Amino acid sequence: MNYKLIYITGNDIKFNVALKVFGNTQIDLVQNKLETPEIQSKSVEEIAKFSAKWASKKLNQPVIVTDAGFYIEELKGFPGPFIKYVNEWFSVEDYINLMRDKTNRTIIIKDCLAYCYPEEEPIVFTGEYKGRIAQKPGNKKGSPIEQIFIPEGYDNTISGIPEEEMLSYWSYGDIMTKFKDYILNK
Repeated sequence: MNYKLIYITGNDIKFNVALKVFGNTQIDLVQNKLETPEIQSKSVEEIAKFSAKWASKKLNQPVIVTDAGFYIEELKGFPGPFIKYVNEWFSVEDYINLMRDKTNRTIIIKDCLAYCYPEEEPIVFTGEYKGRIAQKPGNKKGSPIEQIFIPEGYDNTISGIPEEEMLSYWSYGDIMTKFKDYILNK
């Protein structure tokens, strides 16, 4: 018997990663691009939990919601979970200028998945990806952060890595795999 699970995301890449992780399982993932209220918090966990609880109540079905923050160590964790908004205001050059003369170019992506049944508290899974900020922009596609984020183990920015390769990279992340193990053993 298959189990239907709704993934609340407008990001097709995130959804395709989830499809790849859940391939050959009894889980039927369905993408729903429902806009959820996003609370203001420095914690990606709190944001994801709030959104999952809200969406599961609204749809009266179990859902998963993911949220991520980009934490630049030299900038004391800026922009963190506010990356979506900062990318609307900052250009690639703005990020490059902020990092001018900075020696620590480490950036950590904190990733969170919240799974929630209606009227229950969300269950949270977290993980991290590490990388560094490029000295100059990569390809001119994607968001500003995608044009300057070089994942650990790579020499190119996200925007310069083929999409299939990036799908594989994101697919090996902790949160979706942890969640898959949880839901299949439940």
